Amino acid sequence: MENGIAKKIQEKIKSNKVFIGLNSTLRAYKNGEVSFVVYASNASDKIIEKLNELETEKYKYDGDSDALSIACGKSFGITVLGIKK
Repeated sequence: MENGIAKKIQEKIKSNKVFIGLNSTLRAYKNGEVSFVVYASNASDKIIEKLNELETEKYKYDGDSDALSIACGKSFGITVLGIKK
């Protein structure tokens, strides 16, 4: 399953259909632009609390923020990303 979500994330990154980071994901959610949220397994309790307030599907990525950044093809850690509708 992890390979499937990584592939889906890469497709969305290539088509510029993601919001990277907690703040950008929260802003996009408020504007109704997020279909679901992916967060790294090492996300802090504070981040998870904020995400739990969102009424959208959430997916816990099995890897940490470094693994999620690799799945996204980025050279910086990514803890949260939102997938555009």
